[in-house]
Amino acid sequence: MKKPKTKKVRPSPKGPRSGKRKTSAKPAAASRARPAKATLSSSARARKVLPQKPARDSSSPPAKRKPTAEEIAHQHAMERFENALQLFNQHQLARARGMFERLTEIPSRDLAERARVYVRICDQRLARTTLQLKTTEDYYNYAVGLANEGNAEESEQYLLKALKLSPRSDYIYYALATTYALRDDVNGALEHLLKAIELDERNRFQAQNDADFANLLEDPRFTELLYPEKPMA
Repeated sequence: MKKPKTKKVRPSPKGPRSGKRKTSAKPAAASRARPAKATLSSSARARKVLPQKPARDSSSPPAKRKPTAEEIAHQHAMERFENALQLFNQHQLARARGMFERLTEIPSRDLAERARVYVRICDQRLARTTLQLKTTEDYYNYAVGLANEGNAEESEQYLLKALKLSPRSDYIYYALATTYALRDDVNGALEHLLKAIELDERNRFQAQNDADFANLLEDPRFTELLYPEKPMA
């Protein structure tokens, strides 16, 4: 007869159980896995407790200061001055003069003085419209007056009218030469000075000491015209 098979008992992989339970190592591992709280240094704690300033909104414009009554009055005066200057440039001299005249009484000294200058200019130009220049001397004297006032361009116009009436007058050519020199027209100045010297040699010596030709001093043509070489014997 065959022996009955006995059932083999496999030993447990965990080993025999004892009466004492082993404490699990998982809690300890979990405690090690927790990150330790970082300790802040004293300087870091000090920075942490400082209140933060709210960020300024760059899009909001800064508050504008209200202009004073004097500033508002000056601004209005400037606007009236610019309007008067526009009329002056448009040759509406009578209207411009009236506006400049009222501006001479404003508190701003600089602006009032500028207005007085334009009042005088308007008076001069308005007076010219009534002038009746007929002779060569009338045009010449009037042109010299304009040149003395610094109006070289207008002076040239009246000198050319005088020259048409008297084309052989050396003093008119000389005056035109000084006018062109003051306007930095070197060629025009030399041309008319040469004509003046040809008509009267004394203009050569006068030009040697004339400050109106200061812009021509370094031009060799001007030097040659005033100090020509004497012919050898």
